Amino acid sequence: MSKDVKIINYSPGKGIRVRLRGKRLSKGVISLFLDYYTGYTKNEAGKIKTRRQIEYLKRYLKEKPATPEEKNKNKEVFLLAQAIRNQRESDLMYKEEGLVAPYRKKSNFFDYCEAYISKYQKKDLRMVKMAVKEFRSYTGETHLTPIQIDKNRITGFRDYLLNKFNGETPNSVFARFKKIIAAATDDGLFSKNPAEKIKCKVPTGIPKEILTPDEIIKLAAAECGNPEVKRAFLLCLNTGLRFVDIKDLKYKHITNKLIKKQQQKTGREVTIDLNPVAVGLIGTLKEPEENVFNLPTYESCRRTLKNWTKKAGINKNVTWHSARHSFATILLMDKTDIKTVGNLLGHSKLQHTQKYTHIVDALKEQAVNTLPKIELD
Repeated sequence: MSKDVKIINYSPGKGIRVRLRGKRLSKGVISLFLDYYTGYTKNEAGKIKTRRQIEYLKRYLKEKPATPEEKNKNKEVFLLAQAIRNQRESDLMYKEEGLVAPYRKKSNFFDYCEAYISKYQKKDLRMVKMAVKEFRSYTGETHLTPIQIDKNRITGFRDYLLNKFNGETPNSVFARFKKIIAAATDDGLFSKNPAEKIKCKVPTGIPKEILTPDEIIKLAAAECGNPEVKRAFLLCLNTGLRFVDIKDLKYKHITNKLIKKQQQKTGREVTIDLNPVAVGLIGTLKEPEENVFNLPTYESCRRTLKNWTKKAGINKNVTWHSARHSFATILLMDKTDIKTVGNLLGHSKLQHTQKYTHIVDALKEQAVNTLPKIELD
């Protein structure tokens, strides 16, 4: 084959759905990848367009191996790449028939989870890891085959989350778990998504973790084991920022008593006016790339917050996200326009902010119901 040809086909012939190919890189290195045929579309003029998908294997060959070691390495890498190609071809063939490939039936679901996590690029990675960690804890197993991940086990996991956590956490964790199951189904571990119709109900009413203005004052006055955690949480209460955003907050994000920052979770930029309390919590501006807060891990911050609220005499299951909930609820209680609150929270849709109006209505109803009963003669 001519050296001018950049793509090498290692899977010639007809009827092959997944082909092993190589791309010539610089310095005599060949990068191996799989080229999937996934069907075709036809436009109104009758022109056919082939649909293809590429999977880079991150495996490399030396085009001209110079030593026996390099030749043996090439052989090992090539055989592994061929084995992966054969598996992918098998997956497609069995999937068309609504079946799971035989080698997949014996695979470890937790290995798939770890591979999924290693490739995951979105901002909710922490929640995805939490979903896998909690599923391990629930099952008490280190090896589960796909056939063992059935409707009963998934329903049990949902109930386990509902019993262990409060607020929206069960729904958030379960949603990430379902995301992994859906991906595993697409990748051929399941012939049919076993979690498709299983839902985790989001609680309604007044979340127990909402802090009132009086409780915030008590919290500010109480001693905290870590001053950085205290300062950061109080700033969250005054800005509505999530933990991931407060941990990543740098001085470059703060100008003219404003925070302008891209949210880690959604990628949307949020602009927040800083009140005098928030300005005081931030203090003197330093180098642009320097973090405003030097915070430990989320788990460590969570434990510190729990001990701090206990010292403040607040008998609530306060989480870091409580600051965001409290910020929105207090603004709406003060009759701030819902669209303004949504913008401050960085919501893309008004319906995300609407849930806080229901909380406010429930709080008002609760307040009215506490009025003393009067009996008339």
